[in-house]
Amino acid sequence: MALLIRNGRIFSNDASATEFDGGDILVVGDRIAAIGADLSAEAARHADLEVIDAGRSLVLPGFIDAHMHSNEGFEMGRYDNLPLEIWLSEVYPPFGAPTLSWREHYLRAMLVGIVSLRSGVTSLQDDVINMAFTPDAVDATATAYRDLGLKGWITASMWDEGFLDSLPPFTAGLVDADLRERLGRLTTPGRAEQIALFHELRRRWHDRDGMRIILGPCGPQRCSPELLEEVGELSRTLDLPIHCHVLETKTQAVTGETKYGMTLPAFLDKVGCMTHRLTMNHAIWLTDADMEMMGSAGASTTHNPLANLKLGSGVSPIRKLKQAGVNVALGCDGVASADSADIFQAIKVAAGLHKIGSHDFHTWVSAHEVYDMATRAAARSSLMQHEVGSLEAGKKADIILLDRYDWGFLPLHDIRNQIAFSVNSEAVRTVITDGRVVMADRKLTRVDEAALREEISETAERFRRDHCPAMSAGAATVRPALEAMHFKATAMAVPAGHLPLRFPPAVAKAAGYPVD
Repeated sequence: MALLIRNGRIFSNDASATEFDGGDILVVGDRIAAIGADLSAEAARHADLEVIDAGRSLVLPGFIDAHMHSNEGFEMGRYDNLPLEIWLSEVYPPFGAPTLSWREHYLRAMLVGIVSLRSGVTSLQDDVINMAFTPDAVDATATAYRDLGLKGWITASMWDEGFLDSLPPFTAGLVDADLRERLGRLTTPGRAEQIALFHELRRRWHDRDGMRIILGPCGPQRCSPELLEEVGELSRTLDLPIHCHVLETKTQAVTGETKYGMTLPAFLDKVGCMTHRLTMNHAIWLTDADMEMMGSAGASTTHNPLANLKLGSGVSPIRKLKQAGVNVALGCDGVASADSADIFQAIKVAAGLHKIGSHDFHTWVSAHEVYDMATRAAARSSLMQHEVGSLEAGKKADIILLDRYDWGFLPLHDIRNQIAFSVNSEAVRTVITDGRVVMADRKLTRVDEAALREEISETAERFRRDHCPAMSAGAATVRPALEAMHFKATAMAVPAGHLPLRFPPAVAKAAGYPVD
């Protein structure tokens, strides 16, 4: 099958930022065969040719959401004014966590997949937090994305440290003996079982139907050194990415110093995970030495400004990371912290956030840089830069068409600036993945969206009614200890090479942070 996208304003996003005004893209099978001014003669050689008139369209590579948790799909808007560690106890409570059916997992992923696809996301790096450690959550998620025609790069999530062991060591002293004993009875499958589950999921889905299965140690403080060493070796031998939460909060910085006597990036280096295959999600509370180490290794981070602002985690030092040679990708993050899978929202916030905190406007992060984070840099973070992220002959045909005459594009000054500041996801009209049209004129082509909306609505409401009260009750058991831990940890000094929170200058200086 061949597809000709003709007469579009093409922004290729290649290294030279090649553009065509009134250009064509010829797709053969799942790949781009050619891009040029007029490909009608070459296209005519294909008897099964489908033609899309792009005369009123801007033609771009599909976006890549570099960090998502679709398993939070029924909890959008449920929380506010909670820092990460307390928020985690609500979304992933130690007691009262729900057990879901395969279909419920499927519908949660479908909700996130539909919102993603409708915002022009063609590849979704989904860190599915698999609380049950069974194949169902990932299997259902991959099935939903396959049905939609959305690429899914899905983690096999892993952790083997206990609830209290993943927090600063002093936390145990803040918990009474009975609760400490209850928490101690909580167990996860052993390291061998978790690695076996990774291999099973890989056997079922990796490199099939647009899916990939990658390594997802939840966070270094939640994993034993032995598990991380095995993850590092698997990453090396299979050439797979590692997708790991690192230094999202000051409490995590305290955990590294008090649990290991070193920063968490240094610990990851010690266990063999600090390589070009590592993506550190969030990466906010970093030292200058951390950033230098990450850049030397060729590591990546995901910048998740929606969640970082919502949870009060701080602001990642994007300029310093890029100057150190770290690849920075863009993610929405989970829909219980970012509260949306619409990549346009993350782009807009990221393009504005870094214009505060410094008067030196030469260091501000531009809309062009954020666009790159959501395309080529996001592809690089999952080792897929040779396949997606730009429109080039030989790459996968992941293409989006935006309405050239959307109100926010009138007049057309700069595509990337206007995506960040002027339009929203309604401008995305057509989405193509692997050469297949999966959304045409904002109508999904491979699923019945209306029927799915009805079923998702009913299932989500049942989740709210039947599960959320028990989840909140489970979180309440540890809330006093977590609040005490939060305030103790955040009052402690930690090394940091930048100012993660926007303190007034006098306060920042008193705390020992560098001030512009």
